[in-house]
Amino acid sequence: MSGQQRELGPFGGIATFGGQLHRPDPAGADVAVVGVPYDSATTFRSGARFGPRAIRVASQALRSYNSALDVQPFEVLEVVDAGDVPVVPAYVEATQERITARVAQLLRAVGVVVALGGDHSVSLPLLRAQRLRRGPVALIHLDAHPDTWSDEFGMRYGHGTPFWHAAKEGLVDAAASIQIGMRGPTDAPDDLRRSRELGYHMVTGEEFWELGVEGTLARVHQVVRGPAYLSLDIDVADPAYAPGTGTPEVGGLTSRQLVTLVRGLAGLELVGMDLVEVAPPFDHGEITSLLAANLVYEFLSLLAKGSRP
Repeated sequence: MSGQQRELGPFGGIATFGGQLHRPDPAGADVAVVGVPYDSATTFRSGARFGPRAIRVASQALRSYNSALDVQPFEVLEVVDAGDVPVVPAYVEATQERITARVAQLLRAVGVVVALGGDHSVSLPLLRAQRLRRGPVALIHLDAHPDTWSDEFGMRYGHGTPFWHAAKEGLVDAAASIQIGMRGPTDAPDDLRRSRELGYHMVTGEEFWELGVEGTLARVHQVVRGPAYLSLDIDVADPAYAPGTGTPEVGGLTSRQLVTLVRGLAGLELVGMDLVEVAPPFDHGEITSLLAANLVYEFLSLLAKGSRP
């Protein structure tokens, strides 16, 4: 089913993702995009609560035809914007309950949900909703940080803890999952080792520079099996390409490398995505939100090409 025909220029109208219809009840659609404007679990610079709105605005510049993949994602798929989850500022567990409930509801109506964060704490309740639909999924995690701390500041949940809890709760098949891009100083020598102890495969930032995009994708396709969920923290990109984020780390991926990585997931059974940690207060010229919007567009293009359940 084809998407909405745009009648206004990218500067006009209400900013839904890609200019698609706003439908809180997306029954019958293929993909629902949902915003999760929550950043109370950040530990450095807040502002990702404004991420979903900024990504939607930037997405108005997207065109209908992806020439690199030879597909028109909004014509092949019916993509709708389901609005935002009604989060509870400063209350992480109450917000998690609302995220899981809303996304589980959406997953009963559509095949795939794409979530726009928000800080990375939102990935845990998103994966809980996926488990209700499909059971454990393989995780493809692009990030400057492993986010496998067991707690932050003595509290159970933070934006650095989602994939510790995801493994411990059985939300992901860690042996079929991979983390890519981790770099920069860490709090302790075991910060990266902890991910591997949980069962995750990892390609650190330094290993990425050795392997390159093709070698990294080869590793992804060796490891990942079954339904696969993509969690993309925009700080995996170098701050030169994505300054608008809460915990930037130098020496990251270029925007071109990120687009190529996402395109290289073709052939996997992609069942969901979140894109998190876009913090517009620290952005310049909207380049971070523009990169985020394009990465979601590339994911939708893969779904349109057949990489979907």
